[in-house]
Amino acid sequence: MLISKKRKSRSKFVAMCLAMVMIATVSVVSAAQSTANLDGSGTSKSTSILTATKAGTGNIYATNNGANTTTRGYAKKSINWLPDSTVASTNWLNPGQSQTATFTQSIGQEYYGQIVGQTSSSRGGVRLTVN
Repeated sequence: MLISKKRKSRSKFVAMCLAMVMIATVSVVSAAQSTANLDGSGTSKSTSILTATKAGTGNIYATNNGANTTTRGYAKKSINWLPDSTVASTNWLNPGQSQTATFTQSIGQEYYGQIVGQTSSSRGGVRLTVN
C-alpha cells in the first residue's frame, strides 16, 4: 500500500512538471521576431511586418558590427498612409555596440523594425520582437 502511494505522488509530480513546461512553451512561442541586416547595398534595411496578437511590450534590438560608422535601430508602427509612426529607437551606436529599446504594442497593430546606417559602408542589424 505504501509503494502505490509513492507511485501516485510521483506520477502527479511528473504530470505537474509536464504541464508547467507546456505552459512555458506556449508563452514563448507566442512572440514573433523578424530581423534585417545592413550589407553594404544601402543605408537602411527593414524587417518584415509583424502583427501584435496581444497588448503588452515589444522590443527592438540593434547592433553595429561594422567599422568607423554609426547605426541606429527603429521600431515603427505601420500605418496605411505615410508617414509610419516611430514607437521606439535606440541611440546612435558606435562599432561594437548594441542596445535594446522597448515599446508598448496594441492588439492588431502592425510593426516593423528598421536599421539605419551613417553611410552605405555601415554594417549592423536589427531584431524586432512583437508578442
